[in-house]
Amino acid sequence: MVRSRHLALALLALLGSACTRQSPPNVVVIVVDTLRADRLGSYGNPRGLTPFLDGLAARGAVFLNAYATTSWTCPSVASLLTSRYPSQHRVVSFDSRLSDEEVTFAERLAPLHYVAGGFSANFRLLQSLGYAQGFTHWLAQVTSGEDMRGPELRAHALEWLDGAWHPGSGQPGLLYMQYMEPHAPYEPVEPYRSRFERREDGAGDAAALNAKLVGLRWYDLTSADVHLLESLYDGEVAAVDAELQQLFAELERRGFLDRSIVIVTGDHGEEFWEHGGLMHGTNLYNETVRVPLIVVAPGIEAGQRIEENVSLVDVAPTLLDLLGLAAETRFEGRSLVPLLRGRSGTGHATEPPRDIILQLESTGYGLDAREHVDGIARGPITVLVRPTGSTETYDLAVDPAEKNDNPSGHTAALAEAIAQKSADLRTRAGAPVKGPALDDATREKLRALGYHF
Repeated sequence: MVRSRHLALALLALLGSACTRQSPPNVVVIVVDTLRADRLGSYGNPRGLTPFLDGLAARGAVFLNAYATTSWTCPSVASLLTSRYPSQHRVVSFDSRLSDEEVTFAERLAPLHYVAGGFSANFRLLQSLGYAQGFTHWLAQVTSGEDMRGPELRAHALEWLDGAWHPGSGQPGLLYMQYMEPHAPYEPVEPYRSRFERREDGAGDAAALNAKLVGLRWYDLTSADVHLLESLYDGEVAAVDAELQQLFAELERRGFLDRSIVIVTGDHGEEFWEHGGLMHGTNLYNETVRVPLIVVAPGIEAGQRIEENVSLVDVAPTLLDLLGLAAETRFEGRSLVPLLRGRSGTGHATEPPRDIILQLESTGYGLDAREHVDGIARGPITVLVRPTGSTETYDLAVDPAEKNDNPSGHTAALAEAIAQKSADLRTRAGAPVKGPALDDATREKLRALGYHF
């Protein structure tokens, strides 16, 4: 009788524990296409472009030196999803397909039964090209030939969320969002256009300048023209910040942000004549590869500003670690949780710095406009490798704009390191997989965004 009573009490205790055990936290991953780190106030920008993101950053950790693996969308997003480098996942062109053999972070959440939705305003991040692996729902489109702006993207995401996820159900949700506002052409909506447009004497008509920009007629642009385009880019950044405020308000109203993990980043940056060019995807300078990275999560101390160099390949391992999941053996990145929990906001890193690897693979198209093919960042020193094999060396501690190519004692060692690391990464590379050939309509859409090949 006593034994039966003890057994009954044990069963009640077990049931009570099961009922009170919390479900895994919801996850929100935001990628803002073409977002330079230096446009956020939390990264030092004085123009007040990003009040919402700056407030979000204050609630968690800001990685001040975060790098994309490359300088354009398709391979960069593939690296974010798989924690692998472009030379490995082989997404190197607009018609590359992410192989089914690659493992995305969404797939690794399967043991926790996440309902996962992905929404992209970038029309090349298609389900048919493999980006939806692990997601229960994926949408990437351009409506009626027009770029999908934030409000439409938000509407699609919330419609899905209201049907797929229910507070109190115990099933966690993953929401991936990729916004397109800061990508050329720059046509910010009001009031952000009027608020941030800066027009110098001699600047041309904005619509005509955008046409020259995406048409690669850069020789027709003056300094005043480029400054105007850059200010319109700022307006787009401000517009997407306001849109994110609307999205988060809706998510909060639904209870989706309770105990959530939030990650905000960019897939690459943009160049405005810092090194003589415009747009992105041809070089590995800081303005095209340095991106914001903000992490807000339960148990992560607010107000952290982490200076150590990190990479977007670190996002997936960090997410698994935050969720208590085992590491994925195919992932090349590292968990940033030791950094997130090993400092008090201004302390020192708990482990030695690691090299940041940058790659710009050949697309295989006829036009190869690459200025760089590889790069490595070790602390403040960056070495970039040209297609000829020659190198550029910059010390960001004294030359953050990378204006003075200054070979030093670090150059030979870092050039050798990038050669060795690249060769090592390629030993673990997958086979390239081609998606459907680009049709004329797709090529026209890409030309409208400034891509010519």
